[in-house]
Amino acid sequence: MAIPHWTWPDGDADGDTDFAAASKAFDALSDPTRAAVLGALADADGPLAYSELRDAAGVEDNGRLNYHLRRLDDCLADGDDGYALTDRGETLVAALDAATR
Repeated sequence: MAIPHWTWPDGDADGDTDFAAASKAFDALSDPTRAAVLGALADADGPLAYSELRDAAGVEDNGRLNYHLRRLDDCLADGDDGYALTDRGETLVAALDAATR
């Protein structure tokens, strides 16, 4: 029996594989706080300031929010206007939305 390519790392120089990318996406959604942050940004009309994001995601503890923002580093952009979803973040939210319909 052949092993599907996505279950076995390709061993490229960066260690990135399809499996690694999928694992990182699942990790982003594995905590309700991270899912709430992604959802809040997806529902927003534009970037959200830190305090707006904290309130929209329902997180009261700044340390907890900071931890989860670091875990979502490749899904979020932190610009002068506030936090917004990156292309990867938008793709992840769209995939989740499609999977839950």
